[in-house]
Amino acid sequence: MPEEGVEVRVLGLDELATGLHDLSGEIGRETPRGLATAAGRMATTVRAKVPHDTGALAGSVVSGVEGDHAFLGMGEGLPYAGWIEYGGTRGRDYYPEGRFVYPTAVADQGSIEDAAIEQTKKTIGGHSWKSPT
Repeated sequence: MPEEGVEVRVLGLDELATGLHDLSGEIGRETPRGLATAAGRMATTVRAKVPHDTGALAGSVVSGVEGDHAFLGMGEGLPYAGWIEYGGTRGRDYYPEGRFVYPTAVADQGSIEDAAIEQTKKTIGGHSWKSPT
């Protein structure tokens, strides 16, 4: 039986709820930065794999962050880039997923997951929690 005059109060629930809400936003904003690191490594791999007649195709390989996602791509401004990546004409085999960008991303999927996990851990570890009032 509870004794009369004993009061139990839970402190910090409002601060916890606010902190968790803020933290989820931070994770959403910061995760693409971690993924951009992995995309940058993949870009280096793709640059090494593509044909190097003039170096323009390798030079067109890009990665980075755009809004809330990281990206990896190639070929902007190069009309032949699609033909090199996918083939399908003039006797070349057709590769529906491409020969360089997508296969590199699939092969490096583990590092993408690791980068997301590592960035999430850093974000959680650096989060400022407000003290209960």
